[in-house]
Amino acid sequence: MGGSDPKPFDVAESSPLRVLWVVLPLLLAFVACVYAQLYKAPATAPWIEVTFSPPWFRMGGSAAWSLVVIALMGIGLGAAFFRRRVELAGDVLDVRSTMYRRRVPVTRLRLDQAELVDLSRDRRYGIRFKTNGYSMPGFHSGHFRLLGGGKGFALVTDRAHVLALPVSDGSTLLLSMDRPQALLDALRKVAASAPRQ
Repeated sequence: MGGSDPKPFDVAESSPLRVLWVVLPLLLAFVACVYAQLYKAPATAPWIEVTFSPPWFRMGGSAAWSLVVIALMGIGLGAAFFRRRVELAGDVLDVRSTMYRRRVPVTRLRLDQAELVDLSRDRRYGIRFKTNGYSMPGFHSGHFRLLGGGKGFALVTDRAHVLALPVSDGSTLLLSMDRPQALLDALRKVAASAPRQ
């Protein structure tokens, strides 16, 4: 396998309806802005107005900018939800998940400690809180602190079937793979052919 032909591995399926956790609150904010614009327009409109109630932001008395920002956030976050890819490019494992990416050389993975875990039962790898991530019920993407005390990078679409790949820097990759053993076998094959350091 050359560096120019990355080998993709399928991520475990997740219900596309989970994106509603992002889209519905933004849709409600959008409706609140429209309502505030139509029924609560100020009599005198300053050039710019920022408030703590809908529409939150007006320019020249118009909430159009708030509506545009909310629509763009909905489209961007909704599209990011579907960006998931795990590839083995030469001797580097490349994980892309929503707005996040982690590239780890295979030689830095502790493959002898890799295991398939259930995050709801395994306290070592359970997700405690996000430090820089994208998360909703049943879906986790990005950087997290783990219940076991370490750091983790997650692409979790199925909490019951997660491949935990410890990294030599003390962090852990948490990946929900369609065929986790196929990825693990490919990583071990690359590690076996890598020059010893």
